[in-house]
Amino acid sequence: MDIVTVDENKNNIVKKHQELVHSARYKLSEVGIKTVAILISQIKVSDEEFHEYAIKIEDIKELIGADKTRNNRHYADIVTHDLMSNPFWVGNERFNWVTYAKWLEYDNIIIFEIHRKLKPYLLELQKNFLQYNIENILRLRSGYVIRLYELCKDHLNETTRYNKTITKAVFDVKIERLRELFMIPNSYQYSSHIKNLILNKAVKQFKEKTDIQISYEEQKIGRRVDRIVITVRTNNKGSNDYLSNRKIFIAHIRENYINADLIETTDKHTGNRVIISVAPDGKLYDKLGSTYEASRADEMWNTLFDLAQRGKLPIMNRATLF
Repeated sequence: MDIVTVDENKNNIVKKHQELVHSARYKLSEVGIKTVAILISQIKVSDEEFHEYAIKIEDIKELIGADKTRNNRHYADIVTHDLMSNPFWVGNERFNWVTYAKWLEYDNIIIFEIHRKLKPYLLELQKNFLQYNIENILRLRSGYVIRLYELCKDHLNETTRYNKTITKAVFDVKIERLRELFMIPNSYQYSSHIKNLILNKAVKQFKEKTDIQISYEEQKIGRRVDRIVITVRTNNKGSNDYLSNRKIFIAHIRENYINADLIETTDKHTGNRVIISVAPDGKLYDKLGSTYEASRADEMWNTLFDLAQRGKLPIMNRATLF
């Protein structure tokens, strides 16, 4: 059994057949889509069959932005209900993402079994597939926005696949097609819901949090917006975005926080209190101890980066330091 955690998968790859991007009609919550992505990221290139996979309740809470007053069963109910009660269509086939889920209360994990009929869409993919780093969707807020990311990312991947000098892709999509694919309720008006709550939100979030950025133009028939033309570009998330990737984060810390108290905590290996800081030579050290070896320092950088991304590294939240 594979025990899956968000932290372990920040650099893992989601790989799915393009049919699941361009033809699958479904609606999942933000946490449901992220849970599916985490499960998919555990599939190995060499796998010929699905395994059972498990996700920690704590990671599900992180995806939801948990209310600490709720018990673990509540969150187990949320995610299992979402994945098992929202079937989707691909052509004439109808699936659930998972066919089995079990909450192990003692271990505080949920075991999932992916629907075996999804094998052609997730296993042994050699062509016609979308591939992206799961990190790009973990910070997006909205199931619709995540689905739009996949659609835009696939168009960009296809355009640049054989010519790496190309940095953008342009495609158009009818509003009715978006409604169909994303299962957007008919009660959702274009201007108030699709434009403001999906498209404009995606423009902002993609630029801040992912490896792509988009702009769009409306195409009208009379006064009605019939389709949108989307331009997708690569997004290097310039050097001011200290949280865009681990390398930029470390460089920012080394440049701006020499000998500062980055975090005060308890060392999980020794149980001792530690105050982590960065020396003028760029190495991490414990103010109550000594400099750390490379492998231990690498582990600590990962922890610091993760805390900073989640807004839980206090020193990064002090406005006077920026």
